[in-house]
Amino acid sequence: MHTFSFGELALIFGIVIVLFGGKRIASVGKALGEGISNFKKGLNGSSTDDKQISPPQNSQHANQVVDVEHKEVPKV
Repeated sequence: MHTFSFGELALIFGIVIVLFGGKRIASVGKALGEGISNFKKGLNGSSTDDKQISPPQNSQHANQVVDVEHKEVPKV
């Protein structure tokens, strides 16, 4: 199997920079790093979505019942 020398890798890297530009490569690297970080957080289970939501402290709304199943039928 052929291994790439330093000169060949530099040439490939130079062509990639010319084709895509430095800003685009930096944004792709940043997005890739954030994706890896989020993946690791998901594996560890340290997501903020898993935290339990506390009930409201205002006692005025604590005993209110909301009917979410009631739907009005439009009159034709």
